[in-house]
Amino acid sequence: MEFREIIVYLLIVGAALAIGWLFCGGEKSTVGKAFHERNYDRLPTVFKALWSAILAFETTIGSMLSGLFPKKAKRYAELAEIAALPLTAERIFAASALLGGLFAMLGLAAVAALYVAVPSAWIGFAVLISVGFFAVGWLWAGQDLAHYAERRQERLTRELPFAIDLIGGAMRSGLDFGAAMRYYTNLDMEGPLREEFSRVLADVTLGRPFVGALEDMSARIRVKSFASFVSVVSYGMEIGAPVAESLRRHGEDLRKARFNLAERKAARAPAVMILPLVLFVMPSVFIVVLTPMFMRLMPMMRMGH
Repeated sequence: MEFREIIVYLLIVGAALAIGWLFCGGEKSTVGKAFHERNYDRLPTVFKALWSAILAFETTIGSMLSGLFPKKAKRYAELAEIAALPLTAERIFAASALLGGLFAMLGLAAVAALYVAVPSAWIGFAVLISVGFFAVGWLWAGQDLAHYAERRQERLTRELPFAIDLIGGAMRSGLDFGAAMRYYTNLDMEGPLREEFSRVLADVTLGRPFVGALEDMSARIRVKSFASFVSVVSYGMEIGAPVAESLRRHGEDLRKARFNLAERKAARAPAVMILPLVLFVMPSVFIVVLTPMFMRLMPMMRMGH
C-alpha cells in the first residue's frame, strides 16, 4: 500500500469517527436530554443535528469565540431573541466552529482524493479547497439562524393586522384591553404572535404594567409595525382616548402598508426574472433555433472548402 493511499484511509476513518461523535457523542448528557424533551423540535435542523456536541463545547470554544468577536456575539444574541429559541451566542459560536471543522475535514478528504488522482496537484489549490469548505461550515449556523429569525418576523407581521382587528372588536364589545388580549390568546390559533402575547400576559400577571410588557415584546421581536402598535396603545392609555377606535384605524393602516409592500414586490418581479431568463431560457432558445440552421450550413461549408 502506498503512502498516498494510507493518508486517504486515515482521513476517511478520522472524518467518520469525528462525524459520529459530533452527532451522537453527547446524547447521554442530562442537559441535552432535558432540552430534547422541552424545545428540541423548535431548533433549526443544523442545531438539532449537532445539539449534543454544541452543549459539550459551549463553555470552551463558544465562550472563547464570544470574547474574540463581541459584536458578532451581540448580533447572535439578538437573532436568538428574535427567533425565540433558547440559544446563546456561545452555543451559536460552538455550532459554527463544529460545522467549520466538519466541513474542513470533508475538504481534507477531497484534497486527499485529489492528491491520489493527481500527485502533482498544486498544494495551494488544496489549501484553498480546505479553507473554502471551512468558511461554508463556519457561516452556515449563523445564516440558518438569521433566516429562521427573519421568517418569524415576517409571520409576526402577517398575523398582526388580524390580531389587532380581533382585539379591537373584543374591546368594542365591552372588554378592556387586557381581557381582549386574553381572548385572542385563548383562540385555537397557533403562531408566534399568540406565543408573544401569552408571554406579555404572564408578565402582567407577575406585576409588570401592560405598556411596559408590550415594550419588552417590541424590543424582543424588533418588528416596526408592532412598535407602532405599542405606541398607539400606550398613547391611548396615557391620555384616556378610546383604544378600540385607534386600533381599528391602525389595523387599516397596516393592511394598506402590506398591500403596498405586495405591490412593490410584484413590481420587482420582472427585474428578478431577467437573470434566470438570460442564464437558462435564452441559451436554450438559441440552441433550439440555431442548431438546425447550423446543421444545414455545415454541408455547404464543407463543399465550399
